[in-house]
Amino acid sequence: MRLDDLVDDLCRFLTSRDTSPPFIFGISGGQGAGKSTLCAALAQTLATMGKKTLTLSLDDFYLSKAVREHLAQTVHPLCATRGVPGTHNVDLLARVLSGLAQVSPDKPLHLPRFSKSRDDTLPEERNTKVSACPDFVFLEGWCVGGHAACIEPRPQNSWEEIHDPQSIWKQWSQASARAYQPIWDMARATLLLRQKNFEAVIDSRWLQEQDNARESGIWQFADRSEVAAFCAHYESWTLGIWDDLGARADFVFGRNADYEYFPLKVINNS
Repeated sequence: MRLDDLVDDLCRFLTSRDTSPPFIFGISGGQGAGKSTLCAALAQTLATMGKKTLTLSLDDFYLSKAVREHLAQTVHPLCATRGVPGTHNVDLLARVLSGLAQVSPDKPLHLPRFSKSRDDTLPEERNTKVSACPDFVFLEGWCVGGHAACIEPRPQNSWEEIHDPQSIWKQWSQASARAYQPIWDMARATLLLRQKNFEAVIDSRWLQEQDNARESGIWQFADRSEVAAFCAHYESWTLGIWDDLGARADFVFGRNADYEYFPLKVINNS
């Protein structure tokens, strides 16, 4: 199916839910899987129905570069690289989600923003202000819904054997993931966009990098090989989430290179 068809089906599902706002819809998927595109299309369609939406990207809740560098010095050098569970400001995300129902023009929420090109949080004056409770919140991110049990506390590929042979970093990330569970529990439904394989994740992330560079004028990665090295940090998590969340999510969709979507599982389509 095309994106418009997928959006129509999901909007019918969302608007049929008889619950008090905000309805939190978790959208998970690897880098470049199409999460942002799907959220934008959902928001546009729901707006025509008079519904207010808010997209919260997990990426905007990454820890600052300074905090991650401190973790690199005190835990493991790999902690300097954003990505895996443990590199997000989970407490802030939890406060934002919990506070949305009480938002008003007199008591707005200020949402952080993160620059991937600069690999750091943006100044507070660049924050996004929310002044009204949305009907639907799209919580999107590559590891949304990821459980600690998604990975093993040992190296699972050659890259991890080289860079984290004693699994210090990996066990730290696995332990950190437990703090995310209350956030995942807030989602009333979850969707997983699953790419064909991890090579497709790298390809998509490289395309994303080129788009980011054209917009910002800053190249974080010079070529696909550098992107592949970056992606290696979360390969085990991505593959583990595909297997684990793929069995638990309400919706699982694949997507091909022509941006056609095909259902792998739909259990909550009433």
